[in-house]
Amino acid sequence: MITFNNLPDINDIRVNGYVKIKNHGMIANNRTAAIVAMDGTIDWACFPNFNSRPVFDSILDKNRGGFFSVRPVDNSFLNQYYEEFTNILITEFLRDHEIVLRITDFLPISDYSTINYPEIHRFIEAPNRDVDIEIRFRPNFNYGMERPMIERSRYGYLFTGSQNSVGISSNFKFKLENGNMLSSKVRLTSGSYEWIVIPTGIKHISPVEDYKSYDRLEETREYWKKWSNSIDYHGVYHKYVLRSALALKGLFYDPTGLMVAAPTSSLPESIGGERNWDYRYTWIRDTAYVIETLSFIGLKREATKFLYDIMDTIEKERRLRTIYSIDHNYDELFEDIINYDGYLGSRPVRMGNRASEQLQVDQYGSIINALYHLNKIGGTINSYMWDFVIDILDKLSIIWKYPDSSIWEFRTEPRHYVYSKLMSWAAFDRAIKMGKSLGYSAPYSKWRKTENEIKNDIIKNGFNKELNSFVQYYGSNDTDASLLRMPLLNFLPVNDPMIQGTISLIEKKLMHGDYLFKRYNEDDGLKGDDNAFLLLSFWYVEDLILMNKIKDAKNALDKILNMSNHLMLFSEEIDFKTLEPVGNFPQAITHLGVIRAITKLNNAFKKIKNSDF
Repeated sequence: MITFNNLPDINDIRVNGYVKIKNHGMIANNRTAAIVAMDGTIDWACFPNFNSRPVFDSILDKNRGGFFSVRPVDNSFLNQYYEEFTNILITEFLRDHEIVLRITDFLPISDYSTINYPEIHRFIEAPNRDVDIEIRFRPNFNYGMERPMIERSRYGYLFTGSQNSVGISSNFKFKLENGNMLSSKVRLTSGSYEWIVIPTGIKHISPVEDYKSYDRLEETREYWKKWSNSIDYHGVYHKYVLRSALALKGLFYDPTGLMVAAPTSSLPESIGGERNWDYRYTWIRDTAYVIETLSFIGLKREATKFLYDIMDTIEKERRLRTIYSIDHNYDELFEDIINYDGYLGSRPVRMGNRASEQLQVDQYGSIINALYHLNKIGGTINSYMWDFVIDILDKLSIIWKYPDSSIWEFRTEPRHYVYSKLMSWAAFDRAIKMGKSLGYSAPYSKWRKTENEIKNDIIKNGFNKELNSFVQYYGSNDTDASLLRMPLLNFLPVNDPMIQGTISLIEKKLMHGDYLFKRYNEDDGLKGDDNAFLLLSFWYVEDLILMNKIKDAKNALDKILNMSNHLMLFSEEIDFKTLEPVGNFPQAITHLGVIRAITKLNNAFKKIKNSDF
């Protein structure tokens, strides 16, 4: 029997009309995703693809946004969890110590990646008693600026706009309210159940039975369980590794093999601030993290495919971008401001991302680092790939000297950021090691000379002797938490006094309680305070492991993992004051950090005999 211990009340999960970011789960199908709140509301979903315009978006405007909610009429306690080894999400409503309503949500998926089901399936059941429920359905078109044509049939309703159509097929009877919202209040008798299907991009509504929801559910269940069984990890914190892996897998876009950084846009990094970005794109710097992390848990095939898909995209365009559209539609990268209130009044609401226009030198090092790690796990680096490496280093040998916008994509004047120089150094270091191990020809002496030149330049201009630390950019008097990665890249040994001094200054200036890190103290020209960037906490855990501070690493990791939500999902950041998740959700790079830190700690445990852990 489920008790009420730690279960929230249905009224506790919202603040000022918005469901808290942490009180959501994600369903996904390698084409798109939907965000489902603990109260049965789908308040974000884009169809047919991740980067399509949303049909449900009330998470960004509670009044004008679209949504689809199913909930009991009376107050309830809430429970939400995933079906084991899957991305099938279950939301339960409890009263008097028993479940009165259960909703099972999923986006259909199968092994045939060319088959697409752009639809949401919701299985609604009353397992123990009669229950009165309320259903409300309001799809959105062009951010509420377009009034759809609404057609009623015996099987449901079809909403048609200029670029998309959204239907609802159900045996429930609805009434149309306010010109664009459907509502229904019905009683489910004990033991009864119904399906609701939300198809998109269709011209006609079919009977709900025609969507074969039971078959789609079984196919989806089989897909996720089969994929989960391919993960080769049996160490500590296994449940976190599995959930992070499933979240990451759900963020891949099958037609091109690219992965979105998050399925959402403009969820604020600071409540009420303007750090609100569209993350439904692929960042080239994330590539190395993806390759290395997937390899840590035995997903060599996935890692290889991802990199070759990225390389195919680069090759077709004959250029290296900072950000890639998952479907190669670069018109969508243009940043537009939507006339929405924003989550909890956090404006502006952005669609598209202007950072795509920036020079971010670290991206060149990131792609070479990705190739290096692919080679380390036994992936194929063919002669065509090696030709690409030579081209990249030819360009990097010139532009590493340029100021840029850094890993943090500052929208201020470009500077000589130390992290960007670090990744340039890493590119030459990795290329030399990789090329020689493969027996490929290259101008190694020239590369070695450039590698040494960059390293000496960083030490000369990026290290502040008075602070005994590397700094954010040349001439700066402050540090940057991205420099936690210096020892992880083996720029200098972790016990080198310059590295120790850098880590100490980062701890002093940028680490707050519970091992949370601010990225920098520099004024970045944006309103609102910056919050804790979670990936940095996992880098710090890796540094502690390198320093052989295993107990400290475990303590730090425990603290951070406990900041995940009820589904073990993470957003991009944590609010320093409230410890609430903020930023786009769920965030790929955070979950990559989860897996990396856990697997490295697990390897450290294996080396400790008679461990207390």
